[in-house]
Amino acid sequence: MKKYLSLSIALIFALAILGCETNKTRVAEGAGIGGAVGALAGGIIGHQSGNAVGGALIGGAVGAGAGALVGAQIDKPTTQTTQNAPAGQLTLQQVVDLTKQGSSGDDIIAKIKATNSKYSLTPDDIAYLKKEGVSQRVIEKMQSYK
Repeated sequence: MKKYLSLSIALIFALAILGCETNKTRVAEGAGIGGAVGALAGGIIGHQSGNAVGGALIGGAVGAGAGALVGAQIDKPTTQTTQNAPAGQLTLQQVVDLTKQGSSGDDIIAKIKATNSKYSLTPDDIAYLKKEGVSQRVIEKMQSYK
């Protein structure tokens, strides 16, 4: 009986680790975490009624399902700072670097124009740029170059 409980818990933890990087949501992570918590709670409750393994299995299954539903609603953050820009175009990180080096907003905008850089800024990208000190004027210009 304990063998099945250990196997079930190991499987649940394996699911938690298998979250795919390219997946845009956190389904696998939610399923793994929910399954682990559910198995633990189910095992404790089942132990009180004399069936720890059955309780752990049921709790793990219910927890994994609930965790997957919650994880499906949580988007993974993505920003253009980690994505490759087309050759010659300024990346978000380069814009931040220019800002930190003391380049004026006019100079940064001129470089964006000269390199024909195009941006599809997400809310996360905008928050990142603001946090790093890029001026609102530069951000607005970046948004207008699509």
